[in-house]
Amino acid sequence: MKKKIFIILLAAVMTVSAGACGKEKQEDGAQQTQTDDKNTDGKKEDNVQAEADSVSYDVSKCVKLGNYSGMKISLANTYKVTKEQIEDYALNAAKANAQPVYKDTKKKKVEKGDTVNIDYEGKKDGAAFVGGSAQGYNLTIGSNSFIDGFEDGLIGAKTGQTLDLNLTFPENYPTTDLAGADVVFTVTVNKIVVEDPDAEFELNDEYIQNNTSYKTVKEYKEGVKSYLQNQTAEDKERDTRQAVIDKLLKTCEVTVPDDLLEARVADHITIFTKNNCEDGQTLSDFLSASYNGMSEDDFRSTIKDEMLVNLQTELILEAIVEKEGIKLDEDAYQEFVEQQMGSYGFEKAEDFYQSNGVTAKSGEAYERKVYVCNRALDNVVADAKITYGVAPEEDEK
Repeated sequence: MKKKIFIILLAAVMTVSAGACGKEKQEDGAQQTQTDDKNTDGKKEDNVQAEADSVSYDVSKCVKLGNYSGMKISLANTYKVTKEQIEDYALNAAKANAQPVYKDTKKKKVEKGDTVNIDYEGKKDGAAFVGGSAQGYNLTIGSNSFIDGFEDGLIGAKTGQTLDLNLTFPENYPTTDLAGADVVFTVTVNKIVVEDPDAEFELNDEYIQNNTSYKTVKEYKEGVKSYLQNQTAEDKERDTRQAVIDKLLKTCEVTVPDDLLEARVADHITIFTKNNCEDGQTLSDFLSASYNGMSEDDFRSTIKDEMLVNLQTELILEAIVEKEGIKLDEDAYQEFVEQQMGSYGFEKAEDFYQSNGVTAKSGEAYERKVYVCNRALDNVVADAKITYGVAPEEDEK
């Protein structure tokens, strides 16, 4: 199954039942809590319940659908990868990863800030260790690229000089057999060099072989072409779906129930806090540290604005689901969940659902909603008359 680009619905949850638009509440609260306070393994989740679970509405009374069949959509982008784009990307990407080009100087004595070309060999207990040797390595003194004492030990050395540096690896060094170990680096200062500002980068087979998994420039550019085509295809699908959503929002009339909006905002904040605040950290503390001092009120206001647009989109797509009689295909849905779990690094479905809901059960309910709404969007997109390379205002009539 082709990996799809899904519309982004904020991670808040809702269960749907028939009723007036946003006016009814579930009466049997005790029974609702009893069924919803368990995750997929049947374990209690501290009797927590998504606030949106208690909101009931009739989507047909919340949405007046416009003509969503055969909508005319245009996007200015042609979504075609040109030869010029491939050439530019290939060269710039290679340049960004290229090592500086140095030229020799006449300087003879090493000072802090100098770049020295050195040969070195590291030994532990008289035997060379893996990764401890190199030839013709350009090291800037003071860059702290090597362990403590290495760079300082070269200050004052003269070009052509060979010296031994008796050093100790840090206790927390990631290579365990070197952590805290006493070693000797034998270093030869070949020359003192400076970066050559006039050197021109040359993209050739030698560079490609030394710096990429490709063997030739031609192969490398073919890889760049494939990458750009894949990225462009994803951009095209994402932009197309968003353009269709934007058109739906213009052609349909939506009334978002106040109680649903408030509940979904509260649930999103609960989920956000659960996923980001650890070790007793409050939401206020997290926002202050990670969002440039944003207050909880400002955060809630931002979430409410975003959630309103999300709910408008959801309700329109739910109305289309209802009108078209779209049903959830369980096998396809499970494949979708596996793709999402893989994308976000989840090994267990329960953990994936828990991260997207107040509880694992509410998270699963919401993901099922996301999936079936996207099936409705798929149908609208497939039925739309879409033109690329034309400014949107040219076919709005």
